[in-house]
Amino acid sequence: MAEDYPMRQILKHWLLTVGLMLALMMSLQVCAESLKPFMASSRVEIEKAHQGQPMIMAFWSLDCSYCLDDLNTLGEFVKQHPKIKLVLVSADGLSTTQEVTKALKQIKLPARYEAWQFSEPDEERLRYSIDKAWYGELPRTYFYDNAHQVKAISGSPDLIWLKSWASKF
Repeated sequence: MAEDYPMRQILKHWLLTVGLMLALMMSLQVCAESLKPFMASSRVEIEKAHQGQPMIMAFWSLDCSYCLDDLNTLGEFVKQHPKIKLVLVSADGLSTTQEVTKALKQIKLPARYEAWQFSEPDEERLRYSIDKAWYGELPRTYFYDNAHQVKAISGSPDLIWLKSWASKF
């Protein structure tokens, strides 16, 4: 019986270690699935994935005082217009992943949306790859109709315009 005790301790520690490793892997997977890496080719990838569907692609940042209010407005709006897809892109670097995830949980978002985060070190070059006419002002929102004709708006979209735009779908 005395020889059995060390073996039980080893097994107990081994199971605890495996359990902790699995929990860590699962938590990392959740973060990875909730925030996709946004790179120079991501806008084209997103446009292809939602081809033929109305879509709102909103760029925002934790440092932008208007952005979170805009995201709440867009989230509520998309809940009322479920045909419109919502894609959110945080312009914050990867060092802020936890803060971005926390902020998204506090916003009134629809059940289905996509969340991306800038994942390239040269943010100016990344912005230029997204839109040559965009200089980094936030919020920056792109409204796509069914034919993927796009209207870019810097700042908050006018609610009357937004309702008019959505009435087409």
